[in-house]
Amino acid sequence: MSTRIGSNSSFTGTSAARSAGPTIQPPSTEELKGVKSASDLGSDFKLDVNSDSELADVQSSLAQLVGEKKGQGYGMMVESLGKTFKGRALEGIQKDMAAWVKANPNASPEKVFEQASKVMMKQVLMQQTFKQTIDQMTSTAISRMKDTFEG
Repeated sequence: MSTRIGSNSSFTGTSAARSAGPTIQPPSTEELKGVKSASDLGSDFKLDVNSDSELADVQSSLAQLVGEKKGQGYGMMVESLGKTFKGRALEGIQKDMAAWVKANPNASPEKVFEQASKVMMKQVLMQQTFKQTIDQMTSTAISRMKDTFEG
């Protein structure tokens, strides 16, 4: 297949180019260390952490889903959100994973790891976006008020 682009060039697409994309590697044995299966987590799965929890407690709770190394990383990301958004992120992770574990009671640690990684990234990014938006709106409002009173 050849496609003409402009007057003198052409692009040739191949099946390899069309199917190229990121390949997701299964987690290594090292990454899975400490990750529980869905049956080990139980149908009434709870993280048992909230916005008031210490960083070490958050990290250890998340580690049961994504292993120690990733649990530490996600714990630090959640902690960096601040108390309000930390609580919201943990609630979102809890809710999404509880529903998934209930729907997939026989999931292996590998599947728990994959799903939890997706859920945690989604929740952290969503809460970071909310926080940034609110911070930006607050900054704009304060700036406008300053301009109103000073000028």
